[in-house]
Amino acid sequence: MHGNFDHPVLFHLVGGFFRFLFVFGGAFFLLWYYLKQTKKTDPVVVNNHDHETILPLRLQAYERFVLFLERIHPSNLMLRLNNSDLSAKQLQSLLVRTIREEFEYNLSQQLYVSGNSWELIKNAKEETIAMINHASSGLPDEAPSADLVKMVFEVAISKGKLPVETALEEIKNELQRLF
Repeated sequence: MHGNFDHPVLFHLVGGFFRFLFVFGGAFFLLWYYLKQTKKTDPVVVNNHDHETILPLRLQAYERFVLFLERIHPSNLMLRLNNSDLSAKQLQSLLVRTIREEFEYNLSQQLYVSGNSWELIKNAKEETIAMINHASSGLPDEAPSADLVKMVFEVAISKGKLPVETALEEIKNELQRLF
């Protein structure tokens, strides 16, 4: 006798068991693979999370650079720091020191703006300092601060559009492109 394989019922039962094992084993594998893939970090979700985290920091950086540029604009700088008790040289020193300190205070914010905006901001700082130094170069050592203020405004007018204004425009444009 050939054992249990002579019975058709047993043969169908073993065949059905293997079909069952094959179908549900395949389904189990597909389900396992699907779950494994969905557990992986989805870059779109990560980008949205990063965007939610970084967007407020970027907005703060833009805000701080706009404030920095407004504060170092020659007209605002002169109104804020001019003191009739100072000489032109003292005022020059105060203006340059103030610009550099404010720039250093905002230095870390460069991480959140484009390279182009950052270059324009640095250029605005350097050009404003150069303009103040140029304006004071023709003045005598004991000239009053009002003479420096007058010379700075004359140099600013002769330049036309100031680098500070160009940087402000670029930051505003970049911010509009962000939204």
